[in-house]
Amino acid sequence: MSLLYRVIQRINPQNRGAAPKYYAEAVIRGKVSFEEFLDAVCRDTTLNRDEVRMALNKSFQTLLSFSKMGFNVHLDMLGYTKVTLRSEGKDTPEEVTAGSVADIVPHFVFSEQFRTELKRERLERGE
Repeated sequence: MSLLYRVIQRINPQNRGAAPKYYAEAVIRGKVSFEEFLDAVCRDTTLNRDEVRMALNKSFQTLLSFSKMGFNVHLDMLGYTKVTLRSEGKDTPEEVTAGSVADIVPHFVFSEQFRTELKRERLERGE
């Protein structure tokens, strides 16, 4: 199965008087539910749904625990997690406190292998 894209027109927000340009945008075919994901994993392994569910739930808890301690968690061929902060700018270092933090932002960075495999996929125009 190939990745689908559609063509969209966008205006340059920094120069609204400029001619709009056309860009490729990924077409999302739908959403895979957790249950569908479990079934797909089970089809390709000897694991049953409960075993996969338990492993994924425990992985979530473990990722959250390490993230709360300030660790990036590397998951080999998948990628890694990291946490960044959004904070208000202050004039002096002493003014920067925990109260200055406006948001804690979790990120998942896909591995080079994952990105390379995805880039090898055939693209096809579709709506």
